[in-house]
Amino acid sequence: MNRFYCHCGSEVFFDNRFCQNCGVALGFDSETLDMIPIEPSREGRYKSLDLSARSFKLCANGSQFSSCNWVLPADDENEFCFGCRFNRIIPNQKIIDISPPLNHQRWCRLEAAKKRLMYTLLELQVPIRDGWADAENGLLFDFMEDLGAESDTVASNIITGYANGVITINILEADDVARVSARSALNERQRTILGHFRHESGHFLWDRLFKRLPLSSEFETIFGDPEKDYQKSLNQYYKDGPQSDWSSCFITAYASSHPLEDFAETWNHFLLIFDTVETAFAHGLTQMKPDIQNLISSLDVWNDLVIALNQLTRSIGINDAYPFVINKLASQKLNYIARLVESLHQEASVIEPKQIRLYPD
Repeated sequence: MNRFYCHCGSEVFFDNRFCQNCGVALGFDSETLDMIPIEPSREGRYKSLDLSARSFKLCANGSQFSSCNWVLPADDENEFCFGCRFNRIIPNQKIIDISPPLNHQRWCRLEAAKKRLMYTLLELQVPIRDGWADAENGLLFDFMEDLGAESDTVASNIITGYANGVITINILEADDVARVSARSALNERQRTILGHFRHESGHFLWDRLFKRLPLSSEFETIFGDPEKDYQKSLNQYYKDGPQSDWSSCFITAYASSHPLEDFAETWNHFLLIFDTVETAFAHGLTQMKPDIQNLISSLDVWNDLVIALNQLTRSIGINDAYPFVINKLASQKLNYIARLVESLHQEASVIEPKQIRLYPD
């Protein structure tokens, strides 16, 4: 992620609502991918303090629930920002009781991770639309509470996953104890909220976008047959575990469970690497920005960076920040994903024009 600055010159951050130095209100603008210093101008509207003097309004989820710091143009007919328009079920609706402070905290943590995913997708110019605007090709999120096997409500036994244009996240993933317990039970090397969003977005994008590109013909050669019995494969994985040589063929053990999971896991790591290398460049820790047209060089930068990163976390006394090794086959899969992203703009004819939303560098 790039660095942001207030009009007073102080550095501000992606999740900030106010500048810690001068106290001015801040909002993230999805059109410019920048943090905007704003001040109230008239009823419900805010004036930008940058040179453009544009008018904005706060996202309804920010003004009502303090769960969002994004803004949208004052004359936009929507009440929700670009990122929040993708929500279908959120904790302030009947399915989940927002009144317990813990649930509100969980929702805010989910929103923060989802917004970081959105930022990266916008920066990569991946054309996505919300499912309200485009029911056939759009994306929606359900943030659901698991009320237990004894409950007879629709919110019982919630499983984080993707199906038919909807990404469902069990809000317990925003609970540190529950997430660590799940990671231990599943013998995972890493389990993060942002990782869930990135992984599930990979399923959505393959289902609704990437498989329509000409490059999709190479999927089976690189990952395997996407039509392989999914449930049978997962049942076998959870029963017998990953194949013994998974570390030489896949980026994670779970990636070995099915070709579509391999793609989603690789997509997750592609976004992780892109975002982290960009952040490192913005802070002067590397000399090269991530480049999907030259992914091999970007991976060389990443390999050097992650060694230092893991050594730093060990010095602090916590686990490796990135406990994975990118083997030769995983590198080839990452390169394929980079080619898919690059081809989105070259093959725009396979996407309806109304679906393409490009942002300037």
